[in-house]
Amino acid sequence: MGPKTEALIGVLEQLAGLLEHDGNTHWGHWARVARARLLDSDYAGITSVLSAYGGMGSLNDVVLGSSFEDGVFSWKPGYVDLNETFDRLRRDAAELARAIVEDLRAFERINA
Repeated sequence: MGPKTEALIGVLEQLAGLLEHDGNTHWGHWARVARARLLDSDYAGITSVLSAYGGMGSLNDVVLGSSFEDGVFSWKPGYVDLNETFDRLRRDAAELARAIVEDLRAFERINA
């Protein structure tokens, strides 16, 4: 396992924790499954990460720090910082996954 994969595993762990802490169990579970795959050297975890971006309902659409109770929408305290952290982690995960794919493609070209 290379350093970019190790870094991606760490980012996915942070993402899972952040998402789950905010109550987003769907995307928290996604991050944990992708992380577990990478820990098992199953690079389907990379595919899972990259497929989470784009389209309706994607990870790009997630906003943290809000609540909807009794028909009233409100922001939780600290929502700006929470979303800034989330945006950074979400961006880091995508960049690391793309870099790993590029490294694999370069390796395949060299060894073809």
